[in-house]
Amino acid sequence: MGNELRVVMLPWSAFGHLMPFFQLSIALAKAKVHVSYISTPRNIQRLPKISPDLQPFIHLVPIPFPRFDPDFLQEGAEASIEVPFEKTENLQMAYDLLQTPIKHFIADQMPDWIIVDFAAHWVVEIAKEYGVPLAYFSGFSAATSVFFGPPEYLTGANRNYA
Repeated sequence: MGNELRVVMLPWSAFGHLMPFFQLSIALAKAKVHVSYISTPRNIQRLPKISPDLQPFIHLVPIPFPRFDPDFLQEGAEASIEVPFEKTENLQMAYDLLQTPIKHFIADQMPDWIIVDFAAHWVVEIAKEYGVPLAYFSGFSAATSVFFGPPEYLTGANRNYA
């Protein structure tokens, strides 16, 4: 790809996050930026079709969740809309298990930037390890974000699964 700018997009598994990241991917592709949009296979299948002129610039990267006991996370549940509210934390734990395959992808691709959502708190360490700049993208205004609490609460870095 030469000197072309390469960006990895890493949205949270909810359509209120997947779609703004997808729209940003389209905007970047129009600027001739090569985008790797990472999500689970089912989430990727549900995205709108990419116009032929932008297809060379957007690479949809499906990374599946591991298999879980149906009591933990029902089979095929890959987005918040498919998970009962009381099991949202289970979806977050499943999402956290994408850390290793995403780390391998970043190590292999060595993008110029990673654009991340709130949920992938662990990508900070991956970006540091490989020296890849990291940008946080939120579909919410700063004023709205105030109501969600301090950054430690947003990132999930203090999440306790015990």
